[in-house]
Amino acid sequence: MTRAVSRVAPRLFALGLAVACAGCGPFGYLKKVATDATRAVADAEAAGAEEYAPYEYWGAVAYLEQSKVLMGYSEYERSFDFGERSKQLANEAKLKAQRVKKGESVVHSEDVAAPTDMVDSEGKQIESIDEVNERDDAGVEKSGKNTDGGQG
Repeated sequence: MTRAVSRVAPRLFALGLAVACAGCGPFGYLKKVATDATRAVADAEAAGAEEYAPYEYWGAVAYLEQSKVLMGYSEYERSFDFGERSKQLANEAKLKAQRVKKGESVVHSEDVAAPTDMVDSEGKQIESIDEVNERDDAGVEKSGKNTDGGQG
């Protein structure tokens, strides 16, 4: 019986060690980064995220690449963190792209974010950016008319 125990004990120890290390080192990397994050980025790309959710998509790609770089330097914990963030951004990109394709969300052009009520540095309302360009730093219009309340 002791002979059977002596043969089984190393195997049990090796099995326990493998289970304990499943989330550590390169084993965790293979699950978290190499498969999950890479698959999430590929799914986001397939959903059209590069066009419809570029911020999230390219963020996911950048985090995935950085995760791979850190893994190469055996920075496992940081690599996992970057891989997890990549997966999160890729999932967000995929969902956003799907919503946009269904018409539930609208992608705005850049000029929509421009303010509707423009004010100069003193808080006075202006109609266009040309009004600001007509004034110099002292509050005097280039035509010579003083605009700062009669001072100067």
